[in-house]
Amino acid sequence: MKPTLSLSRTKEGKPYRLVLTCNYEDKDLAKGAGRGTARWHTKLKAWTYPPDPVVVRNLFDYFGEGMKLSPDLEDYLEQVCEWQQEVIQSTTKQDPVGKPLWPFQVRSVHFLEKTGRAVLGHQMGTGKTPISCVAMDYINASKVLIICPNSVKWSWVDHLDEWSDCSHIYMLESEASKPTDRRATLLQGKTEDREDRLAYTINNQEEFVIILNYDMLRIHQQVFMRHDYDLIIADEAHRLVNRRAQRTEVMEKLSKQSPYVWLLTGTPVRNNYDDLYMLLSMCDPVRFTSYWNFVSLHLESAPRPFGGVDIIGLREREGFNAMLSTYMYRVTKKEVMPDLPDKIYSTLRLEMTPKQSKVYEQMEKEFVLMVESMLEGEKKLEKVLTAPNVVSQMMRLRQICLAPAVLGSQAPSSKLLALQDIVEDLSGQAIVYSCFKQFLGFVEKILQEREIPYALITGDQSSMERNNAVEKLNSGDIQLILGTVQAMGEGLNLQVASTAIFADIDWVPAVNEQAEDRIHRGVIKESPTILRLYHPDTVESDILAVNKRKDRVIGETTGQVEVIREMLLRRR
Repeated sequence: MKPTLSLSRTKEGKPYRLVLTCNYEDKDLAKGAGRGTARWHTKLKAWTYPPDPVVVRNLFDYFGEGMKLSPDLEDYLEQVCEWQQEVIQSTTKQDPVGKPLWPFQVRSVHFLEKTGRAVLGHQMGTGKTPISCVAMDYINASKVLIICPNSVKWSWVDHLDEWSDCSHIYMLESEASKPTDRRATLLQGKTEDREDRLAYTINNQEEFVIILNYDMLRIHQQVFMRHDYDLIIADEAHRLVNRRAQRTEVMEKLSKQSPYVWLLTGTPVRNNYDDLYMLLSMCDPVRFTSYWNFVSLHLESAPRPFGGVDIIGLREREGFNAMLSTYMYRVTKKEVMPDLPDKIYSTLRLEMTPKQSKVYEQMEKEFVLMVESMLEGEKKLEKVLTAPNVVSQMMRLRQICLAPAVLGSQAPSSKLLALQDIVEDLSGQAIVYSCFKQFLGFVEKILQEREIPYALITGDQSSMERNNAVEKLNSGDIQLILGTVQAMGEGLNLQVASTAIFADIDWVPAVNEQAEDRIHRGVIKESPTILRLYHPDTVESDILAVNKRKDRVIGETTGQVEVIREMLLRRR
């Protein structure tokens, strides 16, 4: 019997699965061609696979001209090919979109309009928010949800006011406050009150844009699920890559209730290529139904000694990128903004004060002895790292590098002494970053003593307070903003500042780059300075070495593992 590949569909007519009927002696061959995605269907007496053109290509590689395709499957593959060509062509269109955008931004609007459900993966600072606002009007969306980090909700109001014609903007806020900005109606108060106002707005308004953060999406998911929307935008969509997170589960369900779903992220791949699975699944839930099918078809993996797998790369880069181009459009600043000046990096090596060095050396010595002792029993650094005492000790080492006073010690901090000189010599506006909110309190005292006007942005503040801080910097009322990398690393436009000072850096290079790009954006004319402070022969130099070594994509956990390896090698 000649192998025959056909396509089965759901009751709604959507592609459901590929079905291969073949001779008994071809069963093992057919299973292997599926790269782990094949399932034997007892009733059909056939192998079934996800409806992915990659599977069809693999089966052809195995069976060649000896395999027959059903007419329905041939039509489906032709439609997929035509659709891919139309999406690619949309990124070349320059038809007017109603607002004066840069050429690459106009092409991006056409891409979002054509694909409907897509990832806009442009590098930070290329204007994904204005693009989305213009595209929203271009498709005539009346009922819109914008889900974003809390810190950028008012930034969205600013962009909507400038780039869109919408006049009914609502914002979900957790705390009741007196509205000072009349451009958005606040839906606030206790949970029950917010829920009633939210439901009333969705039920009774013909046009609305509702802005909310990811926590609000989780809290009020039942209200949102009862309605359909013209457009759903998820800003900083890399927050949705964890397929087990509740926010991701809610967004995955909600995304099926709109023909347009735009996922905005400057870092679509933060930890590894499997980060893309959830984003692609929201774009095309018919094709991307299983994480493990995605891994088997597209990624190279290796088993871990204690279970699970490590993703080590792509199976076929060219084919993967061709598939990805149907769902994601990404440009870099170098491609589309050749005149944008480069960042100037400066790394300031600081020696610890004698007392600070003594405190640090003692704690690091104890830490290394503890890790080496655990390694003798566990034999696996990744498993050792999960121990709470290892994580907390690493945190303390980093805090001592910043200022021993964070942990209650009276030892002076060389970083605080250096920052005193740096802020006094600043000729323009600047941002001071740290991963630790407690350290910023000590920096505040320095600024207050020198009467330098500043604002503070941390995760504890409301979106309105953060927006006010940004406005003060842009208007020139303050010279500095202090903030945590986590709270300020996404969505804020701080390009009026010419210097970003990192008192310490994150484990993950992509997180630091996000923060850097708050001041490296499309309108600047001079190169911004990125200044990093670090102590040699400490955990900070280990983190810096791992960040510089970008031969592999790392996340927080793998970043910590790499840093401990660096530390152990340095101590030997």
